[in-house]
Amino acid sequence: MTSTTSSHAGAPFAHMLRSAVLPSALVGLVPVVLFAVTDGVKGAWSAGLGWAVALLFFASGMFLMSRLVRSASPHAFFAVAMTVYLGQVIGLLLFLIAFHGRDWIHGKALGVAALVVTIVWQVFAMRAMRTARIPVYDESAIRLGEGS
Repeated sequence: MTSTTSSHAGAPFAHMLRSAVLPSALVGLVPVVLFAVTDGVKGAWSAGLGWAVALLFFASGMFLMSRLVRSASPHAFFAVAMTVYLGQVIGLLLFLIAFHGRDWIHGKALGVAALVVTIVWQVFAMRAMRTARIPVYDESAIRLGEGS
């Protein structure tokens, strides 16, 4: 059995990061273009800001989880993942609240772009986790035991 990623405990998160960045970045450009057409520069700028911030929040969270989780304990996985995800959602919410009422920001464009990136990120991160070939046992230990 060959794995597509390394077998350390943070490997699933690194794989999810690599798998979710590109689709989220590409699909996140759709609201930027749509709001540029419908609302001009202000809509494009606001959607671009929402796209960039959401992408940055979720990419940094996955990167952080890939670095923080170094034990194979399911409790550590769950605790770190829930803490980082809760921090991401709260941080993104606070950002949206802080910038929503500004005159130079189109609030709907900012929110729609952030929402699109968030949904696409979650879908592709879950898809990556479900399709990852990450060993759940140490292959070298099994090979050593066969010779006995």
